[in-house]
Order: sequence, then C-alpha cells, then structure tokens
Amino acid sequence: MLRINRVKIQINTSNGSYGYDDTLTDGLNIIASEDNTSGKSSVIAAIYYSLGFEEIIGGKGEKVLTAVYKTAIEDGEDVWPVLESGVYLEIHNGKETITIYRSATMEGRDNRLVTVYHSEMSNIKKSGVVVEDMYVHMPNSAVNVKGFHTFLERFLYIELPLVPAADDGTRKLYLQLIFAAMFIEQKNGWSNIMSGMPFLGIRESKKRVLEFILRLDTLENEKKKDSLRTRDSSIKFQWDTIIKELNILVYREACNPKGLPMFPQILSEEDLSNMFIKKDGVEIEEYIEMLQEQYNNLTVLKPKIVDNFEEIQVELNATESSIQEFERELYRNRSLQHSEKSIIDKLTSNLEIIETDIKNNKDAARLRTLGSELDLMTSKDTCPVCSQPIQDTLIPDSGYMQVMSIDENIRHLNAQNEMLEFAQNSHKRNMEKIQERIKQLENSILSLRSMAKSLRNDLYSINENISESIIHKKLQLDAEMNSLQRLSDFFNAQKQKLKDLSNDWKDYLKDKADLPKKKFSDSDEEKIKILRNHFIGSLTQFGYKSIPNLNQIDISMDSYLPVIEGFDMKFDSSASDNIRAIWSFVLSLLETSNEKSGNHPGTLIFDEPAQHSIVSSDVEKFFNHIIKLKNCQVIIGMTIRDSDTRQAINKLPSNSFNLIKVPYKAFKKFSADSE
Repeated sequence: MLRINRVKIQINTSNGSYGYDDTLTDGLNIIASEDNTSGKSSVIAAIYYSLGFEEIIGGKGEKVLTAVYKTAIEDGEDVWPVLESGVYLEIHNGKETITIYRSATMEGRDNRLVTVYHSEMSNIKKSGVVVEDMYVHMPNSAVNVKGFHTFLERFLYIELPLVPAADDGTRKLYLQLIFAAMFIEQKNGWSNIMSGMPFLGIRESKKRVLEFILRLDTLENEKKKDSLRTRDSSIKFQWDTIIKELNILVYREACNPKGLPMFPQILSEEDLSNMFIKKDGVEIEEYIEMLQEQYNNLTVLKPKIVDNFEEIQVELNATESSIQEFERELYRNRSLQHSEKSIIDKLTSNLEIIETDIKNNKDAARLRTLGSELDLMTSKDTCPVCSQPIQDTLIPDSGYMQVMSIDENIRHLNAQNEMLEFAQNSHKRNMEKIQERIKQLENSILSLRSMAKSLRNDLYSINENISESIIHKKLQLDAEMNSLQRLSDFFNAQKQKLKDLSNDWKDYLKDKADLPKKKFSDSDEEKIKILRNHFIGSLTQFGYKSIPNLNQIDISMDSYLPVIEGFDMKFDSSASDNIRAIWSFVLSLLETSNEKSGNHPGTLIFDEPAQHSIVSSDVEKFFNHIIKLKNCQVIIGMTIRDSDTRQAINKLPSNSFNLIKVPYKAFKKFSADSE
C-alpha cells in the first residue's frame, strides 16, 4: 500500500525560500490550475522524482524537472537565480510513515542521494528521528541494502519477482515498471496504455507487470518454466562438454569409447557398466595388464646384447615392418584428407551459389508481390502491351517441359541448401576423424622409429654392452601404462559426473512433468474475465463510441491488453476514445486487483486526463467513478480552462474529494515559519 500524504518543494534563492507545500488525502485529489504553465505538472513531477520514478517522465536525474528547480524562479517582475532546490515527500504504507528528501540542485550533494526520515514531515528536525542515506539510479540500487528502491520495496510490502530479461538472464521486476501502469504522465502517458513504461532490459515488461499486479498464477509458472529452461541448457551443456572431452582424450590414446550417450538421459547401473574404453579390441584395464606383463617379461630378460642378439634382430624386422604399414596408412589418410577438403570446398562453393540464388528469387518474389499490390499486368504473368500470357523464364516453351514458378524455385533451392549443409557437416566430421587418425599415426611412427633406432644401436654395439632397446622399451611401456591409467581414472571420474547429471536430468524431467498442463489456472481466467468486465463497463460509462459493439473487445490472453479481433484496440479508436480506453484500463486494473487480492499499491496519478477535448460530461463521469472506488488514492492534475470543466468539478459532492487550487504560479515565497 502506498499513500502520499504531503508534497513539499523547497527552492532557495538569495531572496529567501520559495516552493510548494500541500497535503493529500485518500480518495480523489484534484490539483487544479487555470493555466497549463502555472507549475501544476512540476508539482506532480516532484512526486515521480522523489520516488526515483522519473524514468516514467522520460529520463534520469534533475534533467526531467522544469527550469524552476534548476535555473531561476519568477516572483512578479523579479527573477531570482536558484541556489539550491529539493523535494520532500511524506508517504504512508498503512502502518508506518516516512519522509523522503531528494535534492535537485545542491552543491556537494549528488541528486542520486536519497535521505529517508522515519517520521512525518513536520517532525524531521526533531531529535531521535532515525535518518538513513540511500542511493538511486546506480548499479544494484534495486537489490543492495542501501539501494533506495530496495528499501522502498520492503516499505511498501512488495515482493518483486525475478522475470526473464532481454539478455536471457533474469532480473527483478523494477518498481519503475510497475508504477508506469499507475502513474500516467502528461506528455507520453496518453499515447497508449502504459506507453510511459521505460525500457529497463525486461523481456515483455508490460506483460510481466500486469501478471504481477493481478497476481496471476501464470507468473509463477513462467518463472518455473524459465528456471527449467536454464536447467535444461545447463545440464545439456555440461553433458556435451564431458562427452566431447572424453572423446578427444580417448581418441588421442588410439582408443575407442563405448556406450557413451551423446545426449542427457536417465542412466541405470547397467548403462554405467556398459561405458568403457577399448584399445586394440580389449578393454583398457585388460590392455594395461597386458602391457604390465610385457614389462615384467622385459625385466627378467638378460640386459646384455650378447644374450639377446637374435631376439633384437627379429624385433627390429617387426618394428620396421610396422613402420612401413603405418606409413602406408598415413599416406592413405592424407589422400583421404585432401579428398575430403576438396569435397568440403566444393560444397561450400555450391552453398554460396545456392544462397545467392535464394536471395535473388526472394527478391523477385518480393517485387512480384509489390507489383501485384500496384495492380501491374506483369505481376499477373500478362504482357502489359498485347495482353498475351508470359512466363517468368527465358527458356523457350517446348510444350512438354514444366517450368517452376518463383515460389517453387525458392522451395527447391531451400531443400537443396539443407541437403548440401547436411553433406558438408558430414564431411567435416569425417575430416575431423581423419585428422585425429593422422595425429595418432604420426605419433606411432615417431615412437616406432625411436624404437628401431635403439634396436639398431644394440645390433652394432659391443656384445657386452647393456641393451638400449630393452631399456627404451621398458620406458615406453611404463609411459604408455601411466598414460592409459590416467585416462582410465579420468574416464571413471567423468562417469560419476555423468551419473550425477543423470540424476539432475531425472529431477528436471519430473519437475517439467509437474508443470500445470493449462497455461492459466481457473483463478487466472476469472481475474482476466473480471478485468474485461470492468474495462467494458468503464468504456460504456465514459462514452466510448469508436466501435458500435463493445462486446467485440477482449483482453488478450497473450499480452493481457485490450484487443479487437486480435489487434490493439488503439487502431480502432479515435484520439479521444483512446484517452477513455486508458482511463478505463488503469481504473479496471485497480478494481480487479482490489477484488481479487492482487498486488496493486492502490495509488493512481493522472496528469491532464481531459486530453483531446473530451466533453465535460464524460470527465464528470470519470470523477464520479473514482469517488466510488474504495481503498485507493487518485491524484489528478487538471487545467480548468473553461466553465464546463469547472462546472464538472463543482457538481461533485464537496466532501468526496480534495481540491487543491494552484494559483497563477504554484511556487510561492515561504514565510519564515513554513521554512
């Protein structure tokens, strides 16, 4: 709940203090002046400014305020330069009263500093009053403890939800957006419903605000859906990262992974046991045991060459044979690599041609559409001179060959484009596998050549020398065992991570299945129905006549805004009826929230609602409608130019509203006592 009790504007000059000071009440408050330049809107702007809502007016800081706050103030024929200026605002939340002070012009004080006095305005100078300094319009001022809007959110007993942001993250639904649905500003506020809402990086901000004010269940459902989308993306990203990393490391060791699921799924113990690594047709643990056995056999061999000469010769022959076989395979793979590269280059070139053809055909189709709108004969495949049929092709008509139209060409080219992209991606995957195999072969050949070198050194060494090849082979086996063991340990650790992600995926699927099947709950549908009934009833009362049958108007279940046959009703409304529609929607939103325990703070501001020469009888009905509302405060700024508007106000029961008459100039010199 928000109630504005008192507004005080203080402007200090060398001639003393000037300003404005008045109190407001529950119900209808009319701030009236006979001239639109008397400062009435400057008083209303002070309310926006002190609450940090000046973005609704169209900017931040003192620049949204008029010159009287910043430059000079007129007093009769005298003009006094402004030395300092600021705004005091006393507000009430139903339990507590505070006074807010924010400077507009003051040396040494930034206008983003807000001072909160925990007392009524008349008591702020008394000792014992708790005073806090806060900030506004700075990073995190809506979430940090010393942020003024964080404080204001708590003070008004509002719990702002996290909603989807334009950057695909989530942000708090800012107070400025919510109050843009209730504070209708003079210049921008009357062009459309909630047209004064600033852009603060919230996706579909109007929709989110209406969901919050009406307290629709779908807002909570949307938050759950957004959370589920985030969880879905996170699990898939982590899963994909693990699988890719495992594949890279496994293939690097010339091994093959088995049973790795490419996408998230619920894994059983059997699924986990079926995930393993194979090398040369056996599981990696068995292969490591085979290497260990070879290492042990080398350990028992006699280390001198003279004892192993024949074995060394046989092993050298086998090693050289393996080198030749690997080199042949390397040559074949390099040939395949070259072939794949040629195919990919050709596919890329063909794709560029097809994409160009698609663009050209779409341009041609667009031009044909423009031609048909202009009623050109050529757009109807007819010669404009002789009225003979023509085709959109230069190929001679053979009588039996069917020529495709432009639209058929576009569909055909799109299909070709998809086919070529699929082929290109397939060949790129083949290229990656070939390149990985080439690296494996190059490493194997390098290792075998090193081994062959050691074997040759043994053959040509003195018989009593220690065998270099045995030592080299032991080192090689030890290194390979350590590398494969590290891979096996890492693979098992990643399996555990996949199991944890699988459990997260199971929880995600369960939460997704638990989402309501209907977009709107029965309560939501009832609230939207009540909003529509109030809206149409108000339109009827205020004399909306742009369409004869108001039952054609509906509340969009997508945007929660009024539509006619699916389109914004503004397009079917006259200028004055568009004003009536804004009156009706803003008031209906308050009424629906009050009836169905929504989140509306209960305060409205209309600055110059009698736009576009609306007849005084409708303005009178507008006033009477507001007077009948309960548990609310409505502040209206009006210029009374004619007797009809004055008469409409005079017809209201005197005890049903608070009339604040603004003289020729709203800002007057304060007496010494009032300062």
